[in-house]
Amino acid sequence: MDQRTNRTFICSVLFLDIVEYSKKSVEEQIGLKERFNALLSEIIKDIAVNDRIILDTGDGAAIGFLGDPEDALFVAMELRDSVQNEQPGSSPPLSIRMGINLGPVKLVTDINKQLNLIGDGINVAQRVVSF
Repeated sequence: MDQRTNRTFICSVLFLDIVEYSKKSVEEQIGLKERFNALLSEIIKDIAVNDRIILDTGDGAAIGFLGDPEDALFVAMELRDSVQNEQPGSSPPLSIRMGINLGPVKLVTDINKQLNLIGDGINVAQRVVSF
């Protein structure tokens, strides 16, 4: 990935947020995050690791898709379907807000030496979540 740094990419960004996560008890937060991570991991397993950057946001995730821009839409739709098809009575229920944007980002290395995304592409995706 070193050759990708300091370049601007146009990528699709899917921003995901677990609804009312911070209002839950710590035990409920752990359960919600484990279910969320399991569903998301299964859905993105076929997307090449070099074509995606996953950022954990605590109460959700942001995924930058560097390959096919439609991947963001397909992942969002599959995640929506997976959440709707969860076992009835899952407590607490998992509800997710999503925002998708196609825009410019730069790849940077964060404080943990992991790849991160900055720029309008991810900022706008986060704002779309609130709609």
